[in-house]
Amino acid sequence: MTTSTVASKVLSTSLSRRRLLKAGAATAAGLAAPSFFVRNAWAAGKTMQIGIWGGVQGEFIRKSVLPAFEKEFDCKIDAQQGSTLGQIALLRAGKDAPKFTVMFVDDLGVEIAKREGLIDPLPKDKMPNLAKVYPRFIYNDGYGVALAISSAGLFYNPQATKPLESYAELWDPRFARKVSLVGTKTTPSVFTVIIAAAIASGKPYKEAQYLADQAWPKLRELKPNVLNLYSTDDAPLLVAQGQGAIGGPEYSKYVYPYKLKGASIDMCFPKEGAFAGVNCQILVKNAPNADLGAEFMNRMLDPAVQQGLAETALAAPAVGGLSFKPEIAGLLAYPESKMDELGLFSPDWAYVNSVRSSWIENLNQIFTA
Repeated sequence: MTTSTVASKVLSTSLSRRRLLKAGAATAAGLAAPSFFVRNAWAAGKTMQIGIWGGVQGEFIRKSVLPAFEKEFDCKIDAQQGSTLGQIALLRAGKDAPKFTVMFVDDLGVEIAKREGLIDPLPKDKMPNLAKVYPRFIYNDGYGVALAISSAGLFYNPQATKPLESYAELWDPRFARKVSLVGTKTTPSVFTVIIAAAIASGKPYKEAQYLADQAWPKLRELKPNVLNLYSTDDAPLLVAQGQGAIGGPEYSKYVYPYKLKGASIDMCFPKEGAFAGVNCQILVKNAPNADLGAEFMNRMLDPAVQQGLAETALAAPAVGGLSFKPEIAGLLAYPESKMDELGLFSPDWAYVNSVRSSWIENLNQIFTA
């Protein structure tokens, strides 16, 4: 055997051994630390359609939740923003052939969607973060779960008035044409009816919500004090600029951002109690990619996501055990003990939804006639 032949065999053997060692190392690394693309290979290439909110909450989800989720599961999320009743309309339209998998709606929407057979129960076995949620925020026998909780009360200009101790003060002559009352296009308008019934009857909200007949005469008496009915989120800013003195009832998440920016505006929660404004998520019945939907819903309840959403939207998280900087903590109905101190109240939506159209009609007749 020539010297060149021996050298060639040695080189070949060396290269083969090097390839074998590299292959073995790669295999060992793959076994020791599999990538998430392998772990979630079942989701790779899938596209899921969801309905989310607009505003700062929607922006947070688009920028801080969706990109990481899409990367981890190698999937695509088509997120369309909308409002509760609009989301319900989409579910009705697609009932026979659902296109959406997860929908974000307010708590009143959970009741409607369940009653109409538009949603499935939450897949508890695939959502371990449900165990972290305060039980009061799992709705309609496990068909919906809260993501963010606002407290609804009155916003006021501290330069124009003091905080109200009771809603009954709204009827005081000193507020003649100084009250910006929430319009009938948004959910807090039903709080107006419950408040008036509570003042007229002397009953707590829990009972007053069924006594709307007593609300209408009381609301007619309020009309001289009403400056306008508002339907946009900038109403607190207008009051801060001197247009009226007080307004609402309104969700804190629409008021406190102006306060943080230095506007002359704050909130008060009269002794009758605050109302809960609850943003929820639901799983569409017979949804496409339901397993991926369960993963996404579980991600929305992850403490890190809940923390970020709360700090961004200034709405309390649904899970316990979080802490916030003092400047944020003071604006949130959190933890649960603070919710109890505020008397945070959620209406009986099964009942209120059944009478809401007549309530809205009466409100319009009183304040727009």
